[in-house]
Amino acid sequence: MCVKSVPSPERVQLYNHNALKLGLFGSNCSSGRAATKVPERWSGGWEDNLALAQLADDAGIDFMLPIGRWRGYGGATNFEGESFETITWATGLLAQTKRLNVFGTVHAPLIHPIVAAKQCATVDLISEGRFGLNMVAGWNSDEFSMFGTRQLEHDTRYEYAREWVEIIRELWEREG
Repeated sequence: MCVKSVPSPERVQLYNHNALKLGLFGSNCSSGRAATKVPERWSGGWEDNLALAQLADDAGIDFMLPIGRWRGYGGATNFEGESFETITWATGLLAQTKRLNVFGTVHAPLIHPIVAAKQCATVDLISEGRFGLNMVAGWNSDEFSMFGTRQLEHDTRYEYAREWVEIIRELWEREG
């Protein structure tokens, strides 16, 4: 990898004195985690995400963790029908906060490990160590079909994810 970063944990806020880490989950999607029709439901829009991240930063919340979603569920609410891609979402929030850690969620079977490794290393460098990777193996077959691929069987999916992580670690650690 071309991108180098400063050794942690000196620069990583997640290694703080809080024994219990508190975070916010799912704000990158419309409705967040509440499948509801109420008019005041979470918008998931950029302005609301940025305001929430800055409020969390000021309040001492440790992290924000997004849902890796590629399409909504349809129906009357189209629950999580609008969402941000999580790596670029994290980069934007990290650029506008001071101590908050922000994760990106990546579906290993859908994103090539070389691309993910470079994206993560770049965001980590820009944020001075406040980026985290939430790697998932995926479960939603409809989302996989959007990429022209099929969902692997459960055990195969997790074996693939394990190998994916090994590749990324090697890319981050190996010189040249």
